[in-house]
Amino acid sequence: MLSLTPWKKSFSPVDGSRMLPFTSLGRELDPMFGRLLDGLWGDGASADPLRLEVRETDEQYLVRAEVPGLDPKDLDIQLQGDVLVLSGEKRAEANEERGTLTYSERAYGTFRRAVRLPAPIDAEHVQAKHAHGVVTITLPKAESTRPRRIQVESR
Repeated sequence: MLSLTPWKKSFSPVDGSRMLPFTSLGRELDPMFGRLLDGLWGDGASADPLRLEVRETDEQYLVRAEVPGLDPKDLDIQLQGDVLVLSGEKRAEANEERGTLTYSERAYGTFRRAVRLPAPIDAEHVQAKHAHGVVTITLPKAESTRPRRIQVESR
């Protein structure tokens, strides 16, 4: 019966190509206000998240994180069970130039990022390397979770 009421259809938030004017505006503004509020009431960590790339092979996970301008000694990497935790602090440069800062998109402060891995890790063989602003973490899968080919015997 409701499908026969013409006014109901025009007030649907998404109806094919027709949308209420404020629905699309809300979708555009939500991320902006989310970033603003994260910066104001967050846990003190940077509002700009640590950017990650996670790749899986049969033998391991490779996690790459962008950490430009970060000294490796200011980066803390921990494996807590099946959760990889990256945290650290990017410090502001001590020597400031004369004049007034007009505009800056550079972020300083602490950050923390956790990634739950879907398979157990061989914690004894985890490695991390830092080069050109990217840290690469190699996390070998536990032997029991790696795929194995099973030989079929014939009689």
